[in-house]
Amino acid sequence: MSRIPQRQPLPTQAAEIIREMISSGELQDLLPGERTLASQLQIGRDTLRAALNILENKGVISARSHGKRRRILKEVTGEASAVKRIAFLSPKKLIQLPPWMMVEFDILRELLNQRGFELQLVSPAIFHLKNPTRKLETTLKDIDADAWILYQCPPPVQQWFDQRNIPALIRGYPHPDIQIPYLDEDWGAAAFHAGTLLKRHGHNRIGLLMPDTRLAGLKATEAGLRRAFPDVDNDSAIVPIIEKGSALSVGRALDRVRRLKSPPTAIIATRSRHTLSIISWMGQQKLSIPNDLSLIVLASEPWYEHIVPEPSHYFSDPQSVARNVVRSILPILEEKTSGNVEKLLIPEYVPGLTVASR
Repeated sequence: MSRIPQRQPLPTQAAEIIREMISSGELQDLLPGERTLASQLQIGRDTLRAALNILENKGVISARSHGKRRRILKEVTGEASAVKRIAFLSPKKLIQLPPWMMVEFDILRELLNQRGFELQLVSPAIFHLKNPTRKLETTLKDIDADAWILYQCPPPVQQWFDQRNIPALIRGYPHPDIQIPYLDEDWGAAAFHAGTLLKRHGHNRIGLLMPDTRLAGLKATEAGLRRAFPDVDNDSAIVPIIEKGSALSVGRALDRVRRLKSPPTAIIATRSRHTLSIISWMGQQKLSIPNDLSLIVLASEPWYEHIVPEPSHYFSDPQSVARNVVRSILPILEEKTSGNVEKLLIPEYVPGLTVASR
């Protein structure tokens, strides 16, 4: 009797179980049909297909052919080969990731499973440390990864990986002087586009709402917005609005800005959660969007379509981003990429109904 997969990721576990079944002689010549094999292993057919793709890539079974069962191509003996693993280093646990990143992570895990890799999220308590060297060394001893994806990592963490030439891809922007390949949405270009659009609508004083973090992508966002106002004093055109990570802190920051002698007439929000915080705050102040304040959000959520008026925002397809991450990380695994190779993806602007002319 074959054993049932017990832990994530299921495709990798299922592939090893099928491999054991071949090695023991339980499976010979031809594999059972997908429906039969999925039922036997008590897994879904999508999971089974990902597992079969792993075995196909290893040359254990034949490629899928419509109407034909897969053939076992070689005898499997000895212990299973070592699992290939990519670690996703993040300050947030999976359940704490933004919804769009959870979707991207899930797609990325599936795409890597199909190529024979596990994707493991690693969230050690290191991101507040000025010198995380000791804990990073311990983390790398505990996690046997072929490469790392660095998500929202502060300068000391990026520097540590860079100095040791550990195979890695930054999912975001690198901090200054970091020579690690990176991939992110081009938030500088998106902010420039948003600023130019607002300027065409007569807005010459724009608030940029940002969390109080040291992410390089936020610096790129602010720089892009400032480029949209080359002929005026940036300090008078751009009003940075810093919040501390809660709806209450967003409201307090907006209160301070509203009391300025010349408050902004439009806000560019860098996080999707800002949308609800701004709308709630404006309701308390008996203000309306876009009549009293125009809004553009540099992020997207499916629930935007349920908000009236629908926010003007920028959208990045998680499927497309995940595929680009895979295309970027595989050459790093094969040591075909080195240095600060960048890939910036342009988000799509979705007009919405939250921008009005002054």
